[in-house]
Amino acid sequence: MTDTQSEKTPLARLMLFMICLSVSGSIIAGVHYYAVDLPEQRAQALLEPRNGQELKAVCNICTSHCRGDPDEYGCLQTCELGC
Repeated sequence: MTDTQSEKTPLARLMLFMICLSVSGSIIAGVHYYAVDLPEQRAQALLEPRNGQELKAVCNICTSHCRGDPDEYGCLQTCELGC
């Protein structure tokens, strides 16, 4: 008697290989996202607002010092150039 195990066709083997390749690629992409991309995004999110608030505070201080200045318009233009 012959072995009753059916052999897979080349197309079935190709499909199995493609499915395994896509699953392994998805796993590698997920690991890369959590290991590299996500920490970088968090680091940028923490730095940007702080820098923006500091710059805004400096601009507000500069413009508040311009009040009562004889050349208030020139003082405000100088502040805008620095901001």
